[in-house]
Amino acid sequence: MVLKNNIKLVIFDLDGTLIDSKYDLTDAVNFVRHEYGFGPLPVDEVASYLGSGITALVKAVLTELEGSEFDTAVRKFKDNYAKHLTDKTLPYKDVSDMLSSISQPKVLLSNKDERFSKQILETLGLSKYFTEIYGGDSFKEKKPNPLPIYEILKKFSLNKEDVIMVGDGANDIMVAKNAGIKVIGTLYGYSSLEKLKEYGTDYIATSPKDIPTIINN
Repeated sequence: MVLKNNIKLVIFDLDGTLIDSKYDLTDAVNFVRHEYGFGPLPVDEVASYLGSGITALVKAVLTELEGSEFDTAVRKFKDNYAKHLTDKTLPYKDVSDMLSSISQPKVLLSNKDERFSKQILETLGLSKYFTEIYGGDSFKEKKPNPLPIYEILKKFSLNKEDVIMVGDGANDIMVAKNAGIKVIGTLYGYSSLEKLKEYGTDYIATSPKDIPTIINN
């Protein structure tokens, strides 16, 4: 299935959509768990918690912590992760070719902190493809709240039918649904086909090469 709309802007998620960051995030998770006397978690389990930002990730992997102790754990995670953003993180195969083949302006919308998103894209040579780069702290709300989409629409003076979201996780599908825009689910990321269908994605990309085909027909 291909889009019949004249798409004027493409909004991309980051983790699980453009980059495979689960190994560096797992290392940061296990660093902070070790700080509090807990054993390491496997990569696949950590990957299942990704998509809602660092605070939510730390909460998922350190459920025992509360209050100021939890706040300290989040800070320790960020301090460690900031030093190892791209030790093992790489773009998925064909991502650069995919981005360069899409003629429409592109915006990044991640729930990862904006500073981390920008630094990762810059280091991996992907920032040049994006008109704007937004993180989970760029707006008053984050995905799946539709506010970031509304703000992006306003900034670019576009209507809902002019824009499409590309992402792999529940928050990406839900933010698109909540904002009333179409969404492409990426099957090569951290979600399964069953999950993408459950979330209600409009289109499915089995590889980055599928994304321009869906958008541009």
